[in-house]
Amino acid sequence: MATQQFDGGVPFAIAAPAQKLQLLELPADVAALLDAPNPPRLSIKSSAAANDRPAYAVLCTPNKTFHLRQVQTSNSLFVTQPQQLDAHGNDIPLAATCAIALCPATLELQPSDASAVALLHEVLPVYDIVAGDVDATGNGESKDHVFENLPLSDAQCQAGWNELMAFELDRDTYRPSANSLAQVWKSIHAAALAEGVKLDSQFLTEDIATAVADVGHPSNFTKAVLRHLSNDEQDNSGSWLCLDRARTVAFVGKTLLEAKQGPSDFLIADFTDTWEDRLPEAWRKDATLGAIEGSYELPSDTTIRVKSKDTAAANVHDAAAATKPSARKWHEKFAKTRKK
Repeated sequence: MATQQFDGGVPFAIAAPAQKLQLLELPADVAALLDAPNPPRLSIKSSAAANDRPAYAVLCTPNKTFHLRQVQTSNSLFVTQPQQLDAHGNDIPLAATCAIALCPATLELQPSDASAVALLHEVLPVYDIVAGDVDATGNGESKDHVFENLPLSDAQCQAGWNELMAFELDRDTYRPSANSLAQVWKSIHAAALAEGVKLDSQFLTEDIATAVADVGHPSNFTKAVLRHLSNDEQDNSGSWLCLDRARTVAFVGKTLLEAKQGPSDFLIADFTDTWEDRLPEAWRKDATLGAIEGSYELPSDTTIRVKSKDTAAANVHDAAAATKPSARKWHEKFAKTRKK
């Protein structure tokens, strides 16, 4: 150990060998989390390298994500700790400062702008329904496992999950196609009419999910759609929900356009009639093109189709499902007996 002391100064020592340490500079809000009486868990996640991007690491708080960036420094940055230096003879031991590591670089945190929707879109297989058959190949991954392997905080992962209306089924996780969303909503609407449920008032989520399961749709799928459409003013993780009227009207119209199959476009009159028929009676007058502004285009004075960029997105969503051979009858796997 090398020691240096000047008259009237503080003894300074450098330990040999030095420890290998990496310093992490925390933003004020992250540091405040650690200073809180009950600090949350912070985690470091990584993303595997892909064709268009290198591997990278992130630090996650419960609701934020930061990229880890190594920054070189031209100054000598020592990590020190107090130490008592041995004295010779009868001298009293000296209080000194000992450098235990030299850090030529530090780690900085930069907020991540990664999209949870885009990342989940890459890893979740599509759940589609074609001619009454479920067309979906499972991934063998639970929701927790998917979240653990995404380079984002749990809250951001959950927000993306809700946006995609993703769901768990058995030991697999899926994201629904536009076609399956249109069919599930049709069954939700029919179940609400049959049960006399007002969707813009408080209702038990389980009642609707059970009724829709009778026609073959998984309960978790139905609940994911209902949570996505619920009013922002309430906790959508509870047993009761209330749908947001404007959001639901727009969702039904956009989904109808995205799910349209075949080479021909919708006639505007047929589209609006179908749209109105998929809505509660009191909401039918809301089915106007203004409710889905920016999501459609008019090839002619009498026809309508989904806007080109939305068509491309829908094709990406459904491409994987179109090539998967594992179709199976939905009623053979998911049909349930309605509770009397």
